[in-house]
Amino acid sequence: MSIGIQGHIGIGKETVWGTAVAASSYLEAFSESLVTNIERFDIINITGFMRDPDDKTGITRHVGDIVFPAHPENLGHLLNGCLGVNSITTVLSGFLHTNDFTPSQSVTGSLSPLPAYTFEIFRPTAGVDASSSFQYAGGQVSGITMAIAPNQDMRVTASVVAKTRAGITKTTPSFPGSPAGFLGFDVASLAIDDAAVTRYEALTISIQNQLEGIAALNASSEIAKIRRTGPPQVRLNGTLEFQDFTEFDRFINQSEHRFTLNLFNAASHNLLIDVPRAVFSTFPVNIPGRERLTVDFEAIGRYHTGSGNAIKVSLTSVNTF
Repeated sequence: MSIGIQGHIGIGKETVWGTAVAASSYLEAFSESLVTNIERFDIINITGFMRDPDDKTGITRHVGDIVFPAHPENLGHLLNGCLGVNSITTVLSGFLHTNDFTPSQSVTGSLSPLPAYTFEIFRPTAGVDASSSFQYAGGQVSGITMAIAPNQDMRVTASVVAKTRAGITKTTPSFPGSPAGFLGFDVASLAIDDAAVTRYEALTISIQNQLEGIAALNASSEIAKIRRTGPPQVRLNGTLEFQDFTEFDRFINQSEHRFTLNLFNAASHNLLIDVPRAVFSTFPVNIPGRERLTVDFEAIGRYHTGSGNAIKVSLTSVNTF
């Protein structure tokens, strides 16, 4: 019998895009949906028969999501893959480091605009394939979503675009054992313009890189490079209690405000997400029934000239990424 809990997901940072490397870190994930899609194209139209004509196989694409709880010892790999720029400072010599991730301004790079990773996904089977893993090389993090709400960890969804897939002998996973543990709702605090707020009950922050795999005339059905189709986008959404008109007036006036979400864990491990310039794009106030009034809002993170970015994610960990 095959059962998902026996699987594992590994990740390794590549030196050259598309050249696979062994996994160096492992995620205790909730789910994954990284699949191989083979496009097809028609070669015959007028056949003389009433039948579906033959076609040909086209471009092979490997895309999907990985959903996992945020842990300070491995989250940095996906943040680095998504944002692309990491400035490292030492907090405690030989122990703690702060990784400041900001969006890369690279349009292309040589073959990919962001740091490349190899993903190993062991999907347990029975019989002769019981020790085989799927290996996806040339992985780019096309987007990342970080969601926090009561009774939940910081739930991360990383969207991946990869170049190739191969079968390998599965490795033995080694999951983080730090006393830091997973980052959860009970260590999260939100501030607007540096003032703590308590009316926000859920918050999701997403970064979308708008990446696309591009094929070329290079005697291969695999993608030849990865390119941006637009600039990185920062978006926020969540739920807050409708206590007064403060946030509604911010929406009506389209005023810009700084959002900072801080998760401070044991042993000084820390995740700080700073969106220096955000504006509400939707703020639907209504009475759905007799229940307590809340608002499901959306906001846009914009480029801030002073900080030079639309978002900065700082991760203090024992690791550098």
